[in-house]
Amino acid sequence: MAEALLQGLSITAFGMGLVFLMIIALWGVMALLVRLTTRPAKEAETPQAEDQDSPQQAERAAQAAAAAVAFALAAEKARPTQAAPVKTAKMENQWLLSGRVRQTIHTPGRGQKK
Repeated sequence: MAEALLQGLSITAFGMGLVFLMIIALWGVMALLVRLTTRPAKEAETPQAEDQDSPQQAERAAQAAAAAVAFALAAEKARPTQAAPVKTAKMENQWLLSGRVRQTIHTPGRGQKK
């Protein structure tokens, strides 16, 4: 009996060790992939170029803002003052209506008793 118990414990220890070994191996593979796939940040050389283009960019930004305001005002004028009437079905399908009524009657809401 002691031999069977020792054999069971050794199989358990071997299985658990294998599981943890694979977890560590996967962690290592993931760390390696992160190192290989991430690119180091390049030093920004664009601040000098931004200084040269900033008047043009500012003018374009002002034009874009003016166009957005003009569009918003035009859209507001075009919008009707009253909401459009909602279309309602004059005659619903009686089978559908009876099914809905049956659901609300026979199925109690949350927290209600039957």
